Amino acid sequence: MIEKGRPVPKRLRKEPLIEAVWEVRFSSDKESVAELLPGLIYQAMGKSFPKTERLPASNLPRAVLLQDATLRYVPTVRLEDPPYSIQIGEHVVSLSCPRPYTGWGEFESKIIQLTKKLKTTNLLTRLERFSLKYIDVIPLDEMPSLKPLQVKVKLGNHELTTNPIQLRTELFENGFRHIIQIASPAQAVLTSGERFEGLLIDIDTIYQQETDEFWGDFRQLLNRAHLLNKNLFFHILTQETEIQLEPEY
Repeated sequence: MIEKGRPVPKRLRKEPLIEAVWEVRFSSDKESVAELLPGLIYQAMGKSFPKTERLPASNLPRAVLLQDATLRYVPTVRLEDPPYSIQIGEHVVSLSCPRPYTGWGEFESKIIQLTKKLKTTNLLTRLERFSLKYIDVIPLDEMPSLKPLQVKVKLGNHELTTNPIQLRTELFENGFRHIIQIASPAQAVLTSGERFEGLLIDIDTIYQQETDEFWGDFRQLLNRAHLLNKNLFFHILTQETEIQLEPEY
């Protein structure tokens, strides 16, 4: 259970968010799901994702994609309608919103719209998991540094607060699994060419419990994932860092 402390802001005026990604992984009794879904989604989303792009993995033989476990969830097709993009593979569909983030209300609405269509296609035979990931880069006056976070790392007698570092850990909370990755220094480059440097915080919140009520409970589970992810992010930050990001309550 994540320890709760100070209140969580509604938003930050100095938004450090680089990208938000929702993803669902599944098995299917049908073949060529990655070929069928783009057209169905395009029609269902009011033809609002007009640009289709084939990704590098689409050049690989289908047999390789299915047999290689490392490629099972690699997308092969992307639909774009800026700022959103939908990526589709044989066993995965994701919706991403890069900076500037449109806010949870609109992002949630897009996710719900997409999942309703995915359900009606009957192509997703068994749902394996869904996840909600937020990637942030906190600006630093001096790099590298872990000072913006409530994190202490030592290696023997060596404090690693100002050393180059990459951390990965997992936490479990109320039926969800958080995969947290922290890197300093880090750099993010958007498709627009905009660059961000600083301290990377990547939190992937995963729900992975097989249940017949998955679709019926989905909206509640999605909002729960968002709340847990958001709370964890703010309770990782120091109070000084939060103040610098200009929170609104």
